[in-house]
Amino acid sequence: MERSWYAFYDEGVGHSIDYPGLPMKAHFSKWVDKNPDKPYLIWGDKQLTYKEANSIACKLSSSIISLGYVKGDRIALMTTNLPEYVICLQACWKLGAAIVPTNPMYTVPELTHQFGDSGTKIVFAEAQFANKVVEIIKNGKTSIEKLVVIQTANKVEFPAADYIFDYNDLVAEGEDKEPDIEVTSADLSMLQYTGGTTGLSKGCLLSNSNLEAMAYQDVEWFKPPFAISEEIVAMAAMPLYHIYGFNTSVNMMMVAGGTIIVVNGPSPDNLLKNINEHEPNYFAAVPAMIYGLNNHPDIGKSKIKSIKAMICGSSPLAVEGLNTFEKLSGAVITEGYGLSETSNVLTCTPFYTKRKIGSVGLPWPDVDIKIVDLEEGTKEMPNGEPGELIAKGPQIMSGYWKNPEETANVLRDGWLYTGDIATIDDDGFITIVDRKKDMILCSGFNVFCREIDEVMYKNPKVLDACAIGIPDPKRGETPKIFIILKPGQTMTEDEVKDYCRQYLAPYKVPTHVEFINELPRTSVGKPMRNALRQQEKAKNNQ
Repeated sequence: MERSWYAFYDEGVGHSIDYPGLPMKAHFSKWVDKNPDKPYLIWGDKQLTYKEANSIACKLSSSIISLGYVKGDRIALMTTNLPEYVICLQACWKLGAAIVPTNPMYTVPELTHQFGDSGTKIVFAEAQFANKVVEIIKNGKTSIEKLVVIQTANKVEFPAADYIFDYNDLVAEGEDKEPDIEVTSADLSMLQYTGGTTGLSKGCLLSNSNLEAMAYQDVEWFKPPFAISEEIVAMAAMPLYHIYGFNTSVNMMMVAGGTIIVVNGPSPDNLLKNINEHEPNYFAAVPAMIYGLNNHPDIGKSKIKSIKAMICGSSPLAVEGLNTFEKLSGAVITEGYGLSETSNVLTCTPFYTKRKIGSVGLPWPDVDIKIVDLEEGTKEMPNGEPGELIAKGPQIMSGYWKNPEETANVLRDGWLYTGDIATIDDDGFITIVDRKKDMILCSGFNVFCREIDEVMYKNPKVLDACAIGIPDPKRGETPKIFIILKPGQTMTEDEVKDYCRQYLAPYKVPTHVEFINELPRTSVGKPMRNALRQQEKAKNNQ
């Protein structure tokens, strides 16, 4: 197939990569041997070198084995951004267990589904969330046998129970020795659950090979700003239990050999505090983080210029926000697109060659992308015409855990059907139009929610916007838009409609407008259209 996008790769970025085919634990061991005294994890005023972190991980791995767990077992990690999360991950990989990253904010029913579906046997949980796991163990609906509690500054007491263990005790009791367990690149390393915004979340089967490929692709794409990857000091502010937060810090550093600053709570104040104290030269963000830093009163006297390069994802970054941050920091921002099913990234904008506003960039090295018809998914669409984005690449999952039906739906003839509607232009730049499931069918016409959002983003009075389809007796569905205004601004429903009429065909103009103070969002800042639909449904059923 023609790969026009290669012409716009930054200088030094290869079209293909030679992957060594090693388990992830071997990559970490390489840096422990090469740079034992280099800082690996930094948080607050504390740090662990590669050697120190490896020693703790070996001890913890030894204790996990002593508890009876073996290669292939699923072990859940359920914390906010803590250094212990990274240590637990390394410990699990040493014995060949698959980690199950878990959002600690989940409710007991959500956790019960994820633990039950994955067959998780042991959970490492931050103390303030651990009582949810206790409840799940007591109700006996999952295979969880043991809970390991990670205490933080605010200690939580737990009654003595034979299934509750203390993280520090396990480390103290373990043997400081690398487990003699063979792990191959084909072995499962992670069950990353999808966000579940369109139904029950599914476990993506990500092997050591998938994560290795992703990490090498990360490092390759960032070669222009970071010729020597070991010099990267990554600020990990995104949740580590999310594929985006994990890949752009922990996973990337497995191959890069850099340093990770673990940030717990990505408020503008906390981000700036960590920038001033530790001077990261790279971090992964969502637009809200960038806007928060841009508007911080102390940004001008901060060390923001330490940042050389960034990746931004999860939702579109406004041009004004991008330009402001690049001017304040001197950094270059790449915007990307990906999924849990792809170990995170499929495309990114180049740093220096060409920037196309609204595009999520070019397919990464070793990634092929096609845009196919929405009906059958077999006919390739002409450039510029919307269709479903399908992808091939070494970082793409082998399927969903114990879900052959859904696997067959999304993996066909070696291609991943993403469910995202996109276009590709003659230069190979991809633009995401909408989610297939977010398309509104108005009187037989396809209306893309994101297109309406983008129009309202341009309005100077609007801070945020999110459109959905709601039932309509005449049209089948009709667009409704939820709007958050900037502080001090006022707007009427008619103003919104009049503004939209300037940019949208009549059938795309929202017939309903609601002004709100806050949008429901996922843990990485994506607006949850499904939650808005449910709210509408509940209103109509009253």
